Amino acid sequence: MILENFKKFIKYFGQEKRFQLTVFISMSIIAGLLEFLGIALIYPFILMIVSPESIASGSFYTHFVRLTGISDSLINALILGALALLMFVLKNIYMIIFLRVQSRIVLNWKGDILCMFMKYFLYASYKDIIKSSNSDKLYILNTLCHQVLNNFVFRTVTLLTNTLIVLMIILLILFKFPLAGFITILFSIFSMLIQNKFLKRITAVINEKIQPESQIVNGLKCSNIENMKEIKIIGAEDKFYNSYVSHSHALYAIEADRDFYAGMPPYVIEMLVVCSLLILGAFIAFTTMEDRSAMVASFAVIVASLFRIAPALNRIQTSIININTARSYLKSLNLFYEKFNLCDFKPKIGIKKEPFSFNHKIELRNISFSYIEGKQVLKNISFEIEKGDFIGIIGLSGSGKTTLADILMGLLPPDSGEILVDGVKLTEDNYNSFRNLIGYVPQEVKVFEESFKKNVAWGYADNEIDEVKVKHALEAAQLGDYVKQFSDGIDAMPFIGNSGASQGQKQRIALARVLYRNPDIIILDEATSSLDVKVEHEITGMLSKFVNHKTIIAIAHRLSTLKTCNKLIYIKDGKLVDIGTFKELSTKYEDFDNLLKLSSIN
Repeated sequence: MILENFKKFIKYFGQEKRFQLTVFISMSIIAGLLEFLGIALIYPFILMIVSPESIASGSFYTHFVRLTGISDSLINALILGALALLMFVLKNIYMIIFLRVQSRIVLNWKGDILCMFMKYFLYASYKDIIKSSNSDKLYILNTLCHQVLNNFVFRTVTLLTNTLIVLMIILLILFKFPLAGFITILFSIFSMLIQNKFLKRITAVINEKIQPESQIVNGLKCSNIENMKEIKIIGAEDKFYNSYVSHSHALYAIEADRDFYAGMPPYVIEMLVVCSLLILGAFIAFTTMEDRSAMVASFAVIVASLFRIAPALNRIQTSIININTARSYLKSLNLFYEKFNLCDFKPKIGIKKEPFSFNHKIELRNISFSYIEGKQVLKNISFEIEKGDFIGIIGLSGSGKTTLADILMGLLPPDSGEILVDGVKLTEDNYNSFRNLIGYVPQEVKVFEESFKKNVAWGYADNEIDEVKVKHALEAAQLGDYVKQFSDGIDAMPFIGNSGASQGQKQRIALARVLYRNPDIIILDEATSSLDVKVEHEITGMLSKFVNHKTIIAIAHRLSTLKTCNKLIYIKDGKLVDIGTFKELSTKYEDFDNLLKLSSIN
């Protein structure tokens, strides 16, 4: 299963990383070779110091003397020792560089995956984006990618590097001490297999718990922060706090177990190394009993080898534990890739927006839409919007008003039907250009910890902001007096997070954003629902002045917002009931007349 998920991960996220992975594997092999050479030079160096006559007739010494041109064995020994030291220094400098390259590869890889998901969230169709919760999106970006890259990919890279290093050193031991090395290696492998079997069973249990618990805690964080006001209103602080504490402590307990078992290998490996050293020492002492110098040199090689193997084995064992724990994260990341169908996702980036004009009318013809197959939200909606109309879309909650606005803006593609602007059919290719003509004021407005100026000119670079236009937009949105309360004027920063202003002030900020852009079409989605009657009257009166050179489409439950509309579109249960004025609709439809009475409109 883990191999299958790893293959999927490489297929989904590693197609463009083959060169980097090839470089990494090559560097790992070089690191192993440097370890091999550094340790291999220790044996002749010790012999040349302790008993130069024992190797004086050997081919290695003869070739070395020819190379140096020096006959003095002590000087040659020092040269060989210097080479061994230089080899270790170069190897460690190389490993520092290698660590840098390794970190860059992994971190860049993580960055690329995060950018891949962020690109999907920003460029995918609105209909696809709303299929996943904000909690899931934040979980992917804040937790999942981090866990997979840091605790799976990075650990796999570490496992491969250190395995190659250990193999190179083991080859040296087998070459110099075949029987002793073979027995010691068998002992070490058997001991590690027993350890792995024990740890694998435990980490499998941790693996089953940690990822779903982590996702629950992430969801609780998002929910509690986003709904703080509502939680306080209903007095449910204890309930939500206790739920968070319960799950977060459960997660911390699982993570503590993971860290505990991840911290065990160094101590177990140390015991294995000491046992291996004793076994090798016994064999070496027995086989080199008559040659004390060879015994000393052999012990030096063994000690150096095990000194290098021990930390590498620690990293290998720790990596295995972390890889096993991160398996569920890897599986989840692959599943999100498949759910979002990222293999076929082609974002339209940098597409030139051709000029698009609206001079006469917009026609909606037989628009039908459903979020879930077989359950239509809109059914064969048809009507026209003339240039300069102030149109109100009314109906009970759930009647499809906001969905209709989303379709008009091209956020949701209709299941059937079409929209024409001055006879030109709107398609995926020209909707971006058409949206340049639209300004949208939502019901739920987010303000930023920025100045009035940057909040109004949101989406513009600092050097593109026209301060005169910002002031005009704020005045038109009835925020002029509020801004004047601050000594810094439009440069004041009155907002803390999404707070520091009333909901009505936030909606006026959103309205000012739209007015700053000066669009031909303004769509208001319950945009005045949080305003008091006086301010609402002032803003709707101001909007009515735009008639004849702006087209306004207002969605509202509170019908007082729509008093100045010249045309009302009445929707019920996803169907267009009728189009007319207040008087016409209230005369013809009893339920509409009841809505008027509930709104206290005469």
